[in-house]
Amino acid sequence: ALDAQVHLASSQGERTVSFAEFMVAPKRTARLPGELITGVTVPVLTGWQGYSKVGVRNAMVIATASAALVVDTAGRNVRLALGAVGPVILRCPDAEELIAVHADFGDRRVAAEIVEEFAALARATARPIDDHRSTADYRRHAIGVLAARLLRRAFPHE
Repeated sequence: ALDAQVHLASSQGERTVSFAEFMVAPKRTARLPGELITGVTVPVLTGWQGYSKVGVRNAMVIATASAALVVDTAGRNVRLALGAVGPVILRCPDAEELIAVHADFGDRRVAAEIVEEFAALARATARPIDDHRSTADYRRHAIGVLAARLLRRAFPHE
């Protein structure tokens, strides 16, 4: 959600990839043989940022579902990233576009029906699986709840 950049170097040279491109599959990255991670750049944004997760405990546990929301006040947009509901972290461009069009960034307002549509778009983006931690149906439901909760915190006025 922060649009971080990963810097890599090897004897062949240096390159930079977005974090979204860096994570290619569970436990797999875009790092090539012989490359080292030399740094990570995270842009400084002006605006609210939040993270929420569902798990069997509040701490020291792998999330059943998680969501991060970043409000870029200057750019008048939001970024929503979903965790544990796909093979890698998933962004929600349709949900992000909805808020860019319908939210009042100055007064931090968003209509209740837009919050519900945002949650539905997050659920639609999720690609959860059934495993020993949870069912896909529960994860899909939880991701909608988490996305709506974060959006209400970021835009507390209707």
